Amino acid sequence: MLNVSLRHDHVRSLQDGKSIGDTSQELLDRAGAITHKNLSIQGLRGLAALFVALFHASTHSGRYFGDSGWATAFDGRFGLVGVAIFFAISDLLMADLIQRTDPWRFLAHRIVRIYPIYLLAASSVIAASSVIAASPVIAFRGMRKFGPDVFSLMLVPAGERAYYLGVEWTLVFECTYYVGLFLLSLIGWHRHLNAIAITWIAAISAAPLFIGWGDNLFYSFYSIWLSPANAAFAGGLLIPWIAGKIRIPVGTGILALCILMVAVPANPMIARWAAGAVATLLVLDVVRIKVPSRAMLGLPRLGDWSYALYLCHVPCILIVYRLWPASSSVGAAWFCAVAAAIVVSVGFGMLDVKMYRYLKNAVDVLNEKHRRRRVNIYAGAFVIASLIGAAMT
Repeated sequence: MLNVSLRHDHVRSLQDGKSIGDTSQELLDRAGAITHKNLSIQGLRGLAALFVALFHASTHSGRYFGDSGWATAFDGRFGLVGVAIFFAISDLLMADLIQRTDPWRFLAHRIVRIYPIYLLAASSVIAASSVIAASPVIAFRGMRKFGPDVFSLMLVPAGERAYYLGVEWTLVFECTYYVGLFLLSLIGWHRHLNAIAITWIAAISAAPLFIGWGDNLFYSFYSIWLSPANAAFAGGLLIPWIAGKIRIPVGTGILALCILMVAVPANPMIARWAAGAVATLLVLDVVRIKVPSRAMLGLPRLGDWSYALYLCHVPCILIVYRLWPASSSVGAAWFCAVAAAIVVSVGFGMLDVKMYRYLKNAVDVLNEKHRRRRVNIYAGAFVIASLIGAAMT
């Protein structure tokens, strides 16, 4: 979801990457185009994180302050689109990284990208559970006992669970996908990602026959692959191929976004499908449109910190709402909650970027034998924990 602060990785990966079935010149042209628009991708990532934060600020406003205009100011459309954009960007990057990186280094980089800052955020909420100001966070998370939950902290697909930050379901998808790519790479299938993505889309299309038409976000290891939320992942995998093989007018993604925001399908699974398609087209637009840096209003910088914003915004919003005086306006509370989330994410985001750079370098200098052993342990533990968790739910 959320593979943020990877601007330099993205540049290098798209310079060296390969896409099955393309000529060398096509690869170079496409890689150069996407690399050139990297700031635009970061800006889109920042906008996606902001969409999700605005959505949660409105949702929790309704729960805390009752029915008001602020409760519907940024409704589910913003969360739906924001998450889909995250997924599409993630796959655009991961599809290339897995081509040029050995499986163990690839997964090791993903581990140090996702877990350290997440565990720091989750442990902060756990530690704050005894502080009265933090109690609303815990209450809204609906946990019967608030303490370490191994399955939740491992981000494994183990069915419905209570999470500490309220947004981890997307990280479960991300981590499951990373492990899946790792396993595909081990058997050499990473060279056939276009065919796999198309087959995956077909399987997701048939999913209602197996898992029904609901939009349960808490899947088991068996069913998570069939979730309609994966449409954005599969679309992201296909973006380089689409850019080189299919003529889609520039601006199609922006037009599709406008249509979706006006007319969201009532069926949640169809809505996820639509959001995935829109996100794919929107990312395709962004990699082909040169946006002046001054016109992006700081969104690329927010993109660097978007993972931090994603992790911390719900606790920040809940705490502000809990402490907000009843006599003050709901609108002011909404603005303060969003502002608090952004301010906290700045400091948290800078720490995140530094931590990732340090840990990524530590992974790269690690003895290859040790790196492989540790990654194998993680992958084995992830699969086993997923199966155990699914059996327990």
